[in-house]
Amino acid sequence: MLEQSGPVWERAMDLLGRAPTWHELRRALDNEGLVDRLTAAGMQALLHEWHRHAAEGLTDIELRIELGFWSDGGSYAAHLRGFQAIPPTALVAQARVRGWFVRVGTSGTAIVNPPGARPMVIQVGPDGIYESTS
Repeated sequence: MLEQSGPVWERAMDLLGRAPTWHELRRALDNEGLVDRLTAAGMQALLHEWHRHAAEGLTDIELRIELGFWSDGGSYAAHLRGFQAIPPTALVAQARVRGWFVRVGTSGTAIVNPPGARPMVIQVGPDGIYESTS
């Protein structure tokens, strides 16, 4: 597995910061021959970073809207961005980073209480939420 350091990872992260979509990032990685050098595990780690980066870029209102969508039983199929949607795990992690009340239970759910809004229950699965790597 590729460590999340070194010139290949640094270049991938540089490209991540410039690409407006995951597909464009993937294309840029392909163009520079980095996909094979990252390996499957490295690409998974990069996707994790993409989701974290995308969630970080949301305003508080956008984050509340996205969390509300998932709390109301939303799915990738129903999301306007489809499978390009930021996963609930990354959104919940971002809420925690912003200092919002977040409690992750053992049942694969998280309670998130944004400031000035109602608490929401979000399905995050058995693996919990993304942990920040920055």
